[in-house]
Amino acid sequence: MIDDLVAGLNPVHDDDITSEPSGPAGRELLAGVTALAPRRHRRVPRLAIGAVAAAGVAAAAVFVLPVQDSGPLRSYANAAVRVEVKGGEYEVEVKDAYAGQREFREAFAKVGLDARLSIVPVSPGRERTVIRTGSLHATREGQIPPGGVTGTETTVLQCPPGQAACPLKVRLGGALFRLAGADIVIGRKARPGEIYQDATPARGDRPASLHLTGRTVGQALADLRSRNLTWAFFLGEFKPDGSGGGWNPPESWRPADGRRVTGAWMRSSDSVGLLVTPVKNDPQPTPDG
Repeated sequence: MIDDLVAGLNPVHDDDITSEPSGPAGRELLAGVTALAPRRHRRVPRLAIGAVAAAGVAAAAVFVLPVQDSGPLRSYANAAVRVEVKGGEYEVEVKDAYAGQREFREAFAKVGLDARLSIVPVSPGRERTVIRTGSLHATREGQIPPGGVTGTETTVLQCPPGQAACPLKVRLGGALFRLAGADIVIGRKARPGEIYQDATPARGDRPASLHLTGRTVGQALADLRSRNLTWAFFLGEFKPDGSGGGWNPPESWRPADGRRVTGAWMRSSDSVGLLVTPVKNDPQPTPDG
């Protein structure tokens, strides 16, 4: 029946069709075929299509729903530091000693610890050591547990022998760091000209090879010029046990050449601090001095 139907619709015989597709016979055949009514397709129930679409949305939602905050993480790392919670302690591995404070604070916050970690330039021999530890905030009344606030000693693991670059590792623990926050300062190698953060005024020469204590200011400055070293003065007095204090005068200030130097210390790779006992009419301390 199909053959008869097709034959009836095609008044053009095979012998009438040449190799030229645009000939009269070819155009007549094409017109007869395109005049046929389109075949009707079986309709898919609308409910089935809707179900497929809904399933697709549900699958996508699994990936786009935000993760609910379930509390502090047990470990977190970024480009600067890795922090891992081990029982009641926090193991901190510093991967970039020159990173900014924001990256350190971010990592501590992720594990629920309020802490400030500072990696500062220090004098030779004090690299990779803890310069200072303490609390960020004063503990409020009622926060201190029975027996007082205690904390485990903060330590830095030594760099393996023969390894020039290796991460710093610090372990923190105890109620002190959880209640009052942790403030940790660790030393790193100073770049040329960076001021050592552990360089503090004191009596005498540090190192002894400076040979500046007891000399006049004029003699000391002439010696430093010959060594291509710069200097900065500090006004103050210190006892042999290290107690005492003082202040920084304006950078442009210079005492008279005849005054005596009572202490000298390396404050950077190319700079020396000079301690001078204050006298009347010397610059007075300022709030930031």
